[in-house]
Amino acid sequence: MGRFAVVFVLAAVLLGAAVPAAAQTIVYVPFDNRPVSLDYVVDTARAAGLEVVTPPADLLGSRTAPGNPELLWRWLLENSNTADAVVASSDALLYGSLVGSRTHELSEQVIEERLAGFAVLKALRPGLRLYVFGTIMRTPRASAGGTEPGYYEMYGPSIFRITALQDKGETAGLTRGEEAELAALLAAVPERVLADWFARRDKNYAANVKLLSYARDGTLAYFLLGRDDCAPHSQSHREWRHIARETEGLPASKFVSFPGADQLGMLMVVRATNDAAVRMPLVQVFYAPGAGPETVATYEDTAVGTNVAEHVVAAGGLLMTGRRPDLVLAVNTPEAGTTHEAGSARNGRAMTAARYVFAGKVAGAVAGGQQVAVADVAFANGADNALMAELARRGLLFRLAAYSGWNTASNTLGYAIGQGLLAPRMTAAAKDRLLATRLLDDWAYQANVRGAVGREVLFPAGGSWFYLNGLAPRVTAETERRLRAFAAASFPEYELGRMRVSFPWNRMFEVDVKLP
Repeated sequence: MGRFAVVFVLAAVLLGAAVPAAAQTIVYVPFDNRPVSLDYVVDTARAAGLEVVTPPADLLGSRTAPGNPELLWRWLLENSNTADAVVASSDALLYGSLVGSRTHELSEQVIEERLAGFAVLKALRPGLRLYVFGTIMRTPRASAGGTEPGYYEMYGPSIFRITALQDKGETAGLTRGEEAELAALLAAVPERVLADWFARRDKNYAANVKLLSYARDGTLAYFLLGRDDCAPHSQSHREWRHIARETEGLPASKFVSFPGADQLGMLMVVRATNDAAVRMPLVQVFYAPGAGPETVATYEDTAVGTNVAEHVVAAGGLLMTGRRPDLVLAVNTPEAGTTHEAGSARNGRAMTAARYVFAGKVAGAVAGGQQVAVADVAFANGADNALMAELARRGLLFRLAAYSGWNTASNTLGYAIGQGLLAPRMTAAAKDRLLATRLLDDWAYQANVRGAVGREVLFPAGGSWFYLNGLAPRVTAETERRLRAFAAASFPEYELGRMRVSFPWNRMFEVDVKLP
C-alpha cells in the first residue's frame, strides 16, 4: 500500500468516530500562506461571524518551498468533522501550492492518487459540502523571482509568444509573417524547455478534467476554475477553449471559470456561507462612463462585464435590475477601455468628467441606504488615485460596504463582491477595519508607496524588487512610516493604532498589513 493510501486509511478510522459538525464552520485550505490567500480571507470570514479552521502554517506553501500535500490531506481528513463545509485549493492539495503547480516534478500517478482524496472524503462524509478552487496554469509574458521554472526568466517571453501564436492559429489563422515568427521562436527555445513546460501543463489539464467530473457527479458542491494571468491569445486561453468542451451540460450552479486566481478562496467561502443559509443575494451593478463592461483588462482574456456576472454567480449571488438589491457593485472601469499600471505616471489625482459622474453615482447609492461595494479596476496593480481622492473628499470611504483595487481586475472583483456580500453580517468596526486594510494595501501601498519606496530607498541601496534580503528591515520601517503618513493625509478619520507591516514573501510585490 502506498504512503498516500495509508493516509486515507488512517483518516477513515479517525473519521469513523467523528462527531457532527457545527453549522457555519468552514475548514479552509488556501493556495499558500500569502496574505491575500490566507489572512485576508480568514479575517473577512471571521469578521462576518464565521468559524474558520486552517491548516498549521508549516503545511502551507511559502515562496521558498511548496506545502506538504500528503500532510495537508491527512490534516483535512482529520479536521473535516468540525465543519459543515470545506473550501479547498486543489493546487495546494495536489502540488503543494499555486507556485508548486508550476514547478513540481510529480508523476501522473501521484497526482491521480491525490485527486482520489476528494472522492474518499466525500464517501467518508456524504453530507459534507466540498467547495474546490483550482487554476489553469498561468502564461505570464515574463517572470522573475523564482515563481516559475528557472528557465522562464530567459525563455518566458518567447514561450508566451509561441503559445499566443499557436492559440491565434487555431482560432483566427496566422499571417505568413506570423508563421515565420512562430517557426523562428520554436527553433530558438530548446526542445527540453518546451517539453518540460508543456508536460506540466498537460498534468494540470488532466487534473482539472477530473475535478470537473467530480463537480458533475456531485462529489464537489462547486468547482471554481481560475485562469491565472491569461491573455486573449495565450496557452491559458487555449487550454480553456479545450477544457470548456468538458463542461457541456454542467450548470453555473456547479461550476464556473474566469480569469484570476488569488480571489478564488474568498469567493468560495462566500458561496459556502450563502449555500448554508439557503440564500441567493441580489447584486446590481453599474460602471464608470466609457467602455465600461466592454473593457478587457490587462492579464485577462474576457470582458469585464462577463467577468462581473460570473463572479457574482460564483459567490452564490444573482445579477438583477429593477428591485432593491442586497449589494450595489460600482465598477470603476477606464474610460477608454485600457487598463494601465497603477504605479505609472498616468495615475494622477486629476479628475475627469467620467470620474465625477461615477463618484456621484456611488454617493447617490450610499445616500439611498444601499450597501455599496466599489471594484476599482481602472488600473492594474493598484487603486485609481483620482477616484479615491474624490471619494475621500466626499466622506464616502467608510460609508462603503467594501472596496477593492488590487492586482488584476478579477482579483479586485472577487474581493469587492465577497467582502461586500458579507458586510451586513459584520459590526461597523469590523467592516471599517477591513476597509482600512484594503485602503492601505490597494490605494496607499500598491498605487503609491510601493513605487516611492522602491525608487527612493530600495534601488539606491542596490536592492532588488524580487528579493529584499538584508534591506527588509529598512524597507519595512519606511513602508510603515509612509503608510501612516498617507492614511493621515487621505483618511484621517480612521485611527491606525498598532498597525503592523511585513513582507512575508521577501519581495515588494505584496505587503501584509495587520490592523488591531
